[in-house]
Amino acid sequence: MSWPVVARKEFADAVRSRLLWGVVAFVTAMVSVTFLLPLAVPILDAGVLSALGGASEFASMLVPVVALVAAYLAVAGERESGSLRLLLGLEPSRRSIILGKFLGRSAVVVAGLGLGFVLAGVVAVAVYGTLPVAAFLAVVALTAALGVSFVGIAIGISAATPTRSRAMTVGIAAYLALALLWDLVPQGAHLVVFGAPPSGAVPAWFVFLQGVSPSGAYSALVMNVVHAADATLPSATAGIDGAAPFFVQSRAFIAVLVAWTVVPLVVGAVLFERADLN
Repeated sequence: MSWPVVARKEFADAVRSRLLWGVVAFVTAMVSVTFLLPLAVPILDAGVLSALGGASEFASMLVPVVALVAAYLAVAGERESGSLRLLLGLEPSRRSIILGKFLGRSAVVVAGLGLGFVLAGVVAVAVYGTLPVAAFLAVVALTAALGVSFVGIAIGISAATPTRSRAMTVGIAAYLALALLWDLVPQGAHLVVFGAPPSGAVPAWFVFLQGVSPSGAYSALVMNVVHAADATLPSATAGIDGAAPFFVQSRAFIAVLVAWTVVPLVVGAVLFERADLN
């Protein structure tokens, strides 16, 4: 059994278990509500690009949950139940299992996010009368990349942990650290260096620290996409004091997303290779 077979099985199992359709429904509902929020709150900018930016900020917290839930038990759950030994009896290598599960679960998350955003985009067109297609598609692609990044994290965690409970605990910790609480890191660093929280212009390293987490890198990339579509909206480097160096450009944040996808996956695969499954 090769990794493409494992990947197809993972995707088919997700469709049969209705995981994919659950992701579609959840993403459609949440992103649609976020698109409508600027119209309900008069103080907010009611432009469609601002609404798209707001939807992406919500997605930076929503997508990690979707990806972690979809993938954190991919290996640990089967390892604890004993079904993983049956799968290994069909002679796939352990690396093939990790790669196949990563690709299969990534396909589920990407399909769910993509279809959910497209349906929410229909709502946006109905409400605003227009939708900037290029910016919208770029944001959808970046959202899918964020989902794949957290699938890599989740599969890495699942491969490295022997039980469901431990995989869940580490997955929750990863979500809290990388999606919810990461902003405390640059804030704390600024307080230590300057003796005060940031106000006004900030140094470039502050923006870089904000984007070191996958959710932070995603938010910076989306800001740049929205800014490219409408120069009146801020880019990720708008608040920097002085010229923006290379490490706060879009390429750097793309590299951050790639690293968060690959490194946890490789570490998990190495630990899984060494694990005793008996």
